[in-house]
Amino acid sequence: MIPTDFKSKIQTMYGASGTEWISSVEELMESLKDRFKLTFGKPFSLSYNFVIPVHLALEQDAVLKIGYPNNDFSNEFHALQDFQGKGMVEVIDFNKEEGWILLDRLTPGDSLHFLDEEEEVLKIFSQVARRLWHKPASAHPYPTVHSWSNGIGRLRKRFNGGTGPLPEELVVKAERLYLELLNTSTDLFLLHGDLHHGNILFSESSGWTVIDPKGLIGEREYDCIQFMLNEWKKWDVPLDLLRYRTRTLTSLLSLSYERLIRYGLCHSVLSASWSVEDGEDGWKTGISLARMFDELLRE
Repeated sequence: MIPTDFKSKIQTMYGASGTEWISSVEELMESLKDRFKLTFGKPFSLSYNFVIPVHLALEQDAVLKIGYPNNDFSNEFHALQDFQGKGMVEVIDFNKEEGWILLDRLTPGDSLHFLDEEEEVLKIFSQVARRLWHKPASAHPYPTVHSWSNGIGRLRKRFNGGTGPLPEELVVKAERLYLELLNTSTDLFLLHGDLHHGNILFSESSGWTVIDPKGLIGEREYDCIQFMLNEWKKWDVPLDLLRYRTRTLTSLLSLSYERLIRYGLCHSVLSASWSVEDGEDGWKTGISLARMFDELLRE
């Protein structure tokens, strides 16, 4: 039931505890199958959680998500609760101690990736984001943009004060801009943290709906960046797309154009740092985007 490549990924990341968790997931699924009279489908493409479509005895389609017991899953668990009623996928049932969440299955579940008209995509993103963002009300200690920015510090530590494969000048600029932005942040919200095309799905019953929140405290501008880093290569001149997205989102959502660009450069470099940390070569994409944000800064 659990794909071999997913097992290998978890075992590589968490070692012996990962192997134990995989075993516990298999046992948990059998238990949940009996409790809810579940019928399992084929697992979704998996990253760090085990996610599988299920059918309940009460003729309801749902999604079962089982997460490795760490801060990331805990944050998502609380974010799903805090975003309920604000355009987030509905939670049907859950058990935090056992580490699972049963979610409504969005049908047909097509994402923003399926729309070609950029103006329409931006309008939908803005409508979803405006509904989603709200002032922090939960006592849960969500990560902050400041704590995320420490990823660049870890890059420095890894390379003894250097920047490894990342361009020194861009890392230095991101460090400076992060400091300036964080020192002048005043209007903080509970953000999704990964609000991109693939996490906004269409539901026949509830319209455009959000899935997979990370939960992050920061300024609203920051929650636009992950969206802006996606689906840009199909444009002949990617810089034109980035400029258009920035201007349109700041207008539709009443955001700061300058802060959005600055956060864009910062998060692009941070994303590149994370890729280096994970041993992947995706950092090249982050640096390409950082250079484009830097160009917008100089205009």
